[in-house]
Amino acid sequence: MKKYFKYLISTFILTSFIIAQVTESMVEFRMGKHNALRLILIDVDKKLVEGEWKLYTKSFGKPNKKKGEFITIGVNLNGLSNPVDWYMKLDKKKKNVLLQLCVISNEEFLSSSNQSDNYGIIENYLEKFVFVVEKTKVKAEFETEGKTLVKLQKKQKKLNENYDNNLKSIEKHAKKIKKAEKENKSNLKKQAETKESISEQGLIVEEILSNLSDSINEGEVSPEYEEANKKLLKLQKKLGKLVDQYGNNLKSIDKSIKKIEKAEKENKSILKDQAKNKKKISEQGMVVEKLRKLMESMK
Repeated sequence: MKKYFKYLISTFILTSFIIAQVTESMVEFRMGKHNALRLILIDVDKKLVEGEWKLYTKSFGKPNKKKGEFITIGVNLNGLSNPVDWYMKLDKKKKNVLLQLCVISNEEFLSSSNQSDNYGIIENYLEKFVFVVEKTKVKAEFETEGKTLVKLQKKQKKLNENYDNNLKSIEKHAKKIKKAEKENKSNLKKQAETKESISEQGLIVEEILSNLSDSINEGEVSPEYEEANKKLLKLQKKLGKLVDQYGNNLKSIDKSIKKIEKAEKENKSILKDQAKNKKKISEQGMVVEKLRKLMESMK
């Protein structure tokens, strides 16, 4: 926002003092020191000015560039009494650019004293160039600020997606917890039933052992005992599996709780970031809109 107002103020200053910025003085060129028109362009990149000058003077042909000087021969500018040759060079002065134009008209170096009419035409031409540069600056600023706005909007979209994904994760793990708790409730009931069955089956095995016939030789196992003991082992194995399942469900519940806590913590942070970014989007939108209106007013 500050950049925009700074830019807008500089534009108003340029508009108010545009005529005063076109001056003349003796300037050193490759062909010597001669009178030249001088123009200070405020807070602008040298490459931008160079590009705009080429476009602005395109109708006079492509300039010949020699050691930083742009030379155009036979410039037939509307209003001039005769075609002229001019030599233009740009110098960077901190944030500003100094444009210097040396003009040869009727075989003499143009000045406001020797050819006032022709001088006035070229002076006016340079004044209009300031406006061209300002328009380009506003357009460049509009595009830059527009890109910043798009980035902020993309960031907001990503924040929204992350928030929604965390909500889905919370919902998913809440269901996992509910399912695991339901399974463990059923599991405990099955464990109790299995323990009771193990106890009953253990008594059966003990009874079989106590009633073994003397006819059974040492080392031999009766089919009745073998079957009863096999059933007991099966029940014990079932109980072990139930205990493992119960423990795994507890681990799953603990893991899901941590996932939910993490997602909730992230969403708390995301909500803050969303609010901050939303404010930035609003402010940046105002910047872009004001620059757009300024561009419209400069057409």
